[in-house]
Amino acid sequence: MKFTEIQTAEVIETLHNYGTAYQKKDIKALLALFSPGISGFGSGPDEVVLDRKDFTRQIKRDLSQATSVFVKFTEVKIFGEGRIAWVTSRSNISFTLEGTKKQTMSGRSTMVLRNTGSRWVIEQVHFSMPYIEQSPGQSFPGA
Repeated sequence: MKFTEIQTAEVIETLHNYGTAYQKKDIKALLALFSPGISGFGSGPDEVVLDRKDFTRQIKRDLSQATSVFVKFTEVKIFGEGRIAWVTSRSNISFTLEGTKKQTMSGRSTMVLRNTGSRWVIEQVHFSMPYIEQSPGQSFPGA
């Protein structure tokens, strides 16, 4: 089911606010975008979010390790039904670490959002990067 233009614009605004909060390194603003029941995965092997405590720890780690962070969502697809939206996108996370040049992690994101009646909150988030050992056109590495 396709969302209305208003619903789509509201979800896009939430994604924009996510990127802005990361760029400003505003933990309070980031946490406000996510549900108390947030769960998901990041790209690192230890980036598993099972609850708000895990998510808060992950955000603090991200922001403490980077001197700058910029998140951009592209090729965004938004679908949903009622008060639930699901989003797929390409995601670029540009960052600098102390004493380094800007680097970019190019990956893919999926999210599930819920409308609380007054705003959209992110219930589930997943960021991954393509497995470089797997050749284009192949379903498994080494195939």
